[in-house]
Amino acid sequence: MKMTKKVLSVIFAVLISISMLVPSFAASYGDAEAKPFANSEFFEYNGLNIHYRVFKAAGNEKAKIFMIHGFAMSTCCWEELARRLSAEGYTCVAADLPDFGYSSRENKDSTLYPREDIMHALMTSVDDGKWYVAGHSMGGYIALALAAKYPENVKNLMLFGTACNTGNPQWLNTMMTNKVFVSVTAPLMELAARFDFIVKGILGAALWDADYLKNYDISKITAPFRIKGSGAGALYSFSVLPKTDLEAVEKMPPVLYMNGDRDMAIKNADRELLRKHLPENSTDITVKGGGHLFIENRADETSAAVLDFIFQNK
Repeated sequence: MKMTKKVLSVIFAVLISISMLVPSFAASYGDAEAKPFANSEFFEYNGLNIHYRVFKAAGNEKAKIFMIHGFAMSTCCWEELARRLSAEGYTCVAADLPDFGYSSRENKDSTLYPREDIMHALMTSVDDGKWYVAGHSMGGYIALALAAKYPENVKNLMLFGTACNTGNPQWLNTMMTNKVFVSVTAPLMELAARFDFIVKGILGAALWDADYLKNYDISKITAPFRIKGSGAGALYSFSVLPKTDLEAVEKMPPVLYMNGDRDMAIKNADRELLRKHLPENSTDITVKGGGHLFIENRADETSAAVLDFIFQNK
């Protein structure tokens, strides 16, 4: 029986809320020698291999943009936007967070380092100057924390489909690292990515764009989730999401804040709370008809907003 968009949207929201958005089944993790993309690079951070991709600026470089993806995603979610921005002279560096994409998976014996520290170390290893820092969904939480902790390396933030993170209750953090819970839940999470119809159903609710979905290569989502340990790693990583320092946000340079009006993955109350604390002269844009992944299927509109924002904040 054919599922309606409304049903798919409910499924999507529920899956996001319990942190089970399309994880993986077991496969082997490739080493840093095996580059998954032509523009892939790896950065070592305290025993973790962090995968990232460099979309080099066409012609003379105008500036650099560092991109951090959301939960269960990877560098692939930035491809459409990075290609457009690099064509306009901006070098885009998109990173895979630990436990996602082609970065290392963590386990019960791993030290769970703050994500903003890892991303900052990678970013400054490429260039220790000031960057535009972009974050999508969960990556927005990390971008906000990075900018609060390392303001000397952030020119402006660009946030997409995200909000402030008010923090997890302690019981949730404990559960996400509980050995018994992880041993039961992780394999179930990993099993989900074996079924393309599940992935496509969630994508449909995230994109709200049937035509775009028809030609969507879901292997760019499912392939990295087949790396061994993805389910457990995703659970562990969820427990170290940084809480947003709203006082620090108010003191930041202007922020570009974009959200889709059909995005049900982010709590509206958290969006509104962040809006109240955005710095002066920030740009707040609502993408009409946009879902959670509007940075992909609405990349023309998004890139135009980014270029205008950068022009206004040179």
